[in-house]
Amino acid sequence: MARIEVHADRVVIRLTTAEKTVALRKRDVVLDRAAIRSAVITGDPWVWIRGIRSPGAGLPRGFAYGTWRTRGGRDFLLARRGREAVVIDLDVPEGADENRGWVGEFDTFSRVIVSTVHSADLVRALRLDGAGYEAETTE
Repeated sequence: MARIEVHADRVVIRLTTAEKTVALRKRDVVLDRAAIRSAVITGDPWVWIRGIRSPGAGLPRGFAYGTWRTRGGRDFLLARRGREAVVIDLDVPEGADENRGWVGEFDTFSRVIVSTVHSADLVRALRLDGAGYEAETTE
């Protein structure tokens, strides 16, 4: 189960070793909290998925782990069947695709979709200023 930590300046999605392997990712996902435009709870995360998987793994309507690429940027998904998900839209900085070789402080995803049983708590924590929050995503 991935663990989501909401800090005053960032949101950290701490992936398990298995999730990193399936998502083909070496490190945790770190988002700039100031870049978050919206956070929405959905019962059907599959309607929010856009683009093509690259890299990652997925089974239609079963699970989707990893990066999806779109014209608007890159999306990161940790979606599982039977779980509510939180869809977080972010502002992508100018030239984000140009600096792909440099590992910066924050990941430059335009959307993050995370299945969690604590979706309402996560959205509530994202709205609070300077609040600390930590939860596990799936059971």
